[in-house]
Amino acid sequence: MPDPILLRFRATPGENVDVPVVLAGAGKEAAESWEDARRTPGVHVLLAGDRDYVVSVAPPVSEATIQMVVAHREKSARLVFPGRSPVRRRIADVAVVPAGQAKPIGPDATSVALAAALDLTAGREGAPSLWLLPDGSFAVEPGPPPHGLDAGPALVRAARWVSSRRTTTFERLFPPSAFHPDEPLRPERLTAAQAEGLLTQARSALAAAGATTDDARKDPTAAAQIRSAALTVLSHLVATALRDPEFRAAADQAAALMFALVASETGPAAVPALRAHAIQLLSMRAPALTAADRELARSLVRSLVREAPPYDTLPGPWRFAMCSARDFHEGEVDIFIDRYDFREIPAPEGSPVPPKYGTYRVLEAPFRTPSGDPVWLYARAARPDDENLEMADAAFVGVFINRHAQLGAYDMRAATATARQAGYKIMMNAQCAGLTTRFAIARTFPDADIYSSWDSTYFRTGGPGGKMNASEGVDCFVELLRGMCAKETHAQIEARMRRVQWHHAQASFPGFSQFIGPGNPLVVARFQDVNRDGRADLYDGFLDLTIAELAEDLRASLTPRDPGVAPSQIGGEAATGLGWAAGSMNRVTQYSDLWAGLPGQSELFYVFHAGGFYDRGEPPADVPGGLPGERLGALPAVCRYVRGTEGPAGMQADVMMHAHLSHAGKEIKRLLCAADAMWRAFDTGLLDGPPMHTPAGKRAAVLLMLAGLLEFPADQNFVDGLWSMALEALRFPSISRSLVRGCITDADHDASNYYGSRRGLVQLLEDLGRSDPLAHAVLASEDPKVGRAKEI
Repeated sequence: MPDPILLRFRATPGENVDVPVVLAGAGKEAAESWEDARRTPGVHVLLAGDRDYVVSVAPPVSEATIQMVVAHREKSARLVFPGRSPVRRRIADVAVVPAGQAKPIGPDATSVALAAALDLTAGREGAPSLWLLPDGSFAVEPGPPPHGLDAGPALVRAARWVSSRRTTTFERLFPPSAFHPDEPLRPERLTAAQAEGLLTQARSALAAAGATTDDARKDPTAAAQIRSAALTVLSHLVATALRDPEFRAAADQAAALMFALVASETGPAAVPALRAHAIQLLSMRAPALTAADRELARSLVRSLVREAPPYDTLPGPWRFAMCSARDFHEGEVDIFIDRYDFREIPAPEGSPVPPKYGTYRVLEAPFRTPSGDPVWLYARAARPDDENLEMADAAFVGVFINRHAQLGAYDMRAATATARQAGYKIMMNAQCAGLTTRFAIARTFPDADIYSSWDSTYFRTGGPGGKMNASEGVDCFVELLRGMCAKETHAQIEARMRRVQWHHAQASFPGFSQFIGPGNPLVVARFQDVNRDGRADLYDGFLDLTIAELAEDLRASLTPRDPGVAPSQIGGEAATGLGWAAGSMNRVTQYSDLWAGLPGQSELFYVFHAGGFYDRGEPPADVPGGLPGERLGALPAVCRYVRGTEGPAGMQADVMMHAHLSHAGKEIKRLLCAADAMWRAFDTGLLDGPPMHTPAGKRAAVLLMLAGLLEFPADQNFVDGLWSMALEALRFPSISRSLVRGCITDADHDASNYYGSRRGLVQLLEDLGRSDPLAHAVLASEDPKVGRAKEI
């Protein structure tokens, strides 16, 4: 039973008296509601303030309660809505209308079953119509429930509607109001009985659009889109069982249909990505599954990943390329020779030709392949734009890349390479926070077994001329080679590497691995995006199969443009850029002590991921924080923090972008998304305390972060242009980028504070106060919009 609305009085010091009430009117309608209430039997109260309310005391009403309410006329009281902070209001008037037992006004807030069709998108500008019919099925307009292929359009719209939610299921159809935080929660919900009608609709759609049907053979994409939409709705039904035990039977039926889809997704019209997505959703819904279904879901998840390299298809000598930054190359070769007894040999006959202007040094390992053949390492100095070339050479089994990340700039350059994988490949990336760009590597080489670095990959120097003489990346790569020569699984190889990895702060988290392999269940699914729609697979409720490849247009980044497709259909460069923005936030939080206050050391655990696109018609829901009265569907970027999730941090964050700015350059996406992420962290109390406890401190922290994000190799006039665009979009005064970046010093870099520090924040406010008092005054002003994004 949901909690009632309460009218709270202060009776004696330290004690409250709560009186259950029913809401009869609010806001502009309060005056009219009050006149109606005064003619209705019962005890009614008019509460005045920024937003007026009319409430009626829930029966039965004692004489003592009536006396207390009347005695508080023209005094203050608090109105407490379920799950919301109390709202202080003045009791402007009280009406006691006798006529026996008072009748409650308005719907019973404990449960509202649908007696008529319910418009789920009413009042939303540009929203495609979506109705929930009395029997529980979805429709695009009121009328008879659609079934079979006819249900497709409604289910697709419902799937997109479901995907905008993270903290509510069918137990609450409308999330808390983003426009009026004090507004009571709407009680409409789907009942367990209506869930049967929804199951009937989904079952009929899956049967009509099944992968083996004639319709699927005629139009495979359209049929798969219907199956995917039905899958999303079924997943939402399963999740509802965690909130309402009465959904247990419906959840079990929904899970059975999801398992059946997995089993039937075969044949020429089948979509392997849809089968994989169904398995991911079953894995995500595991807490709501029965014990038997949970075990079945686990076995299906194991079938999605390559358990081990395909050893039987890798005969003959194994060749691995080691592509290192020029200042790493010589030192790493020496480590292999001096520490691990590799020996340098002339290039064997039939060796691959090195890239243009490159030279290989060939090393032979002191161990052999399972068939007794040699293991050869072809080492060369590489640049980010040519480090992946060996991935396109079938002669190589794997590639080991070791370099600086340059705050992600080198990763962005490497992802533009045109090499296409040839033959089996295992790839290991040893750099700083490689998981932030794993999604880009996985897109470029979707069939490769990839090991990505979690934290910074450490090394030491001390050889002649400052040459590298110890390397965590080399230590772990040697273990990878030894594991492969022993025909080990990826789980066994990762365990080997874990034993030799160096110390990291994240090691306090059980199971931490510096190199995350293909079989690691903790992180991988959060950094893959099968349909490339800018939403990480693990949180992608709807796998939209009608993706449009949209390009970026940096010059028009802040000019809104209708993409011509639904937000969930945006793909291509536009979606890739959003992935970069999310990855950048994981890098920012690891390398700035401004974010050190996140709960549970969240800054160390990659809590940010791409959450997809939205627009005014399909705005994000369940988003805490923000300015009063803001329209989420009109903001350029939104970051949604979700607390109480699984994992070591207990928190996740969805990084989202407005569809009409999907064409913005990835550089602008990173800045706008980062700004909203930091502001909502302030709004929700995730970040707090000196020196960020003042308006000026918060705004200075945002500026430092933006300056750090713009530290990548590029023409400085171009970077200054990006800075000016960001300041304009975020309602900042004109402030010199040189002044701000000057507050991120070498000392900050030595302390791994590349995106600002508390020390630098104090310096920025002092320097700005001296050099530009007017700009400093704007930062310190009480105007809540300074530093916040303009609506588009």
